[in-house]
Amino acid sequence: MRFEDLDKEDFDAIVTGELTHYAIWMEDEINRLITDYFVSDKSKSKDFRRLLLYRDGLTFQDKLEIARGMIPLLGLNDQDQTQFRTILNAVEDFKSWRNAMAHGLDTTPGDCKGVIRIWIVSRSGKEKTIEITPESHRAKMDEAEKLYHSLRNIVRSTLGERGDA
Repeated sequence: MRFEDLDKEDFDAIVTGELTHYAIWMEDEINRLITDYFVSDKSKSKDFRRLLLYRDGLTFQDKLEIARGMIPLLGLNDQDQTQFRTILNAVEDFKSWRNAMAHGLDTTPGDCKGVIRIWIVSRSGKEKTIEITPESHRAKMDEAEKLYHSLRNIVRSTLGERGDA
């Protein structure tokens, strides 16, 4: 797709949509980790997810914290534990980026094409403007693809045969 040819609204919709899809896929891998670790009876997995993981109020951030707390329980060696923490930190950074795009204020001038400017205020009150171009968006999506596969691979290798659900 040639993002450069899109108007601002279409480019914005695609950027936010693509980021959201990757965030959903990453969250599902965290759901898989939590479910497959704690539920050995596969017939109860769907109920566990519905009643606990998909519950309104249990955020992706909460699930990342649960996954971090689970690392010592997973039987990983020190190097794999460090790698898992690094991946979870990168997922958290990606989630924050996605949230900024979804919840920030669009400050792009009306006559701009091929760029989006998003103004955000951090939790500490620091203001920041992020500029997204077709090139930076492609780079972010390439990074998201690699991160998703890293997360998926470590979750599934950690779960072993249990990771088939």
